[in-house]
Amino acid sequence: MAVRDLGGPVTVINHFEVKGDVEEFERLFRDHSQFLRRRDDFDFLVTTRLAERPQVYVHLGHWRTLRAFLDTVHDATFLRHVRRLEPLVVAEVDQAVSVGRMLRDDAMVGEETVLLVHAEVHGDWGRFEDDFGELCTLMDELGGFGGSDLLRSTISPFAYTGMLWWRDAEACDRALASQAYDRAYRSLVATARVAVDRALHVAYERTIGRTDGPGG
Repeated sequence: MAVRDLGGPVTVINHFEVKGDVEEFERLFRDHSQFLRRRDDFDFLVTTRLAERPQVYVHLGHWRTLRAFLDTVHDATFLRHVRRLEPLVVAEVDQAVSVGRMLRDDAMVGEETVLLVHAEVHGDWGRFEDDFGELCTLMDELGGFGGSDLLRSTISPFAYTGMLWWRDAEACDRALASQAYDRAYRSLVATARVAVDRALHVAYERTIGRTDGPGG
């Protein structure tokens, strides 16, 4: 069995389908997110809400080290948060590492500016990664592109989560209607089973230092 590098980065991907009160879930999860932001070696978080299934949230927590994440999940506060959230959601979790990231600009919070790509590769994984990179390059050339991240699961190594974002919803609309996007998407499905969800950008927040006051 391969041994994970505890000093290496990891992204924890949580899918939450809310079966209880959405406002209560958002309040409790907000408290949980602020707790994570104060943990050692936490880097940043992204929270999205699916446009066509608004009861589904996808949360990506980026950690500088796997060791810090493992320490956190055994913390009493973390466990208390999990117990409070558990009755409200059906949850799926994955751990992944970034295999390709492009950063241009932030996406506007409160708009449907994020595209989530879920892929299970059945062909050449190297070709899939190259094709995803080409998709991002083409989107960047169209203007208004914020960036992308391709995450490869460490639990199921042929599973990927890709994220692309735009500065605003208009730029996203324009890109997704383009022939360039259509061609790039057809290349992706040649080597993988692909599902795409457009999402509302709920939050992007970086770490909070232990000495910071409320609100950073």
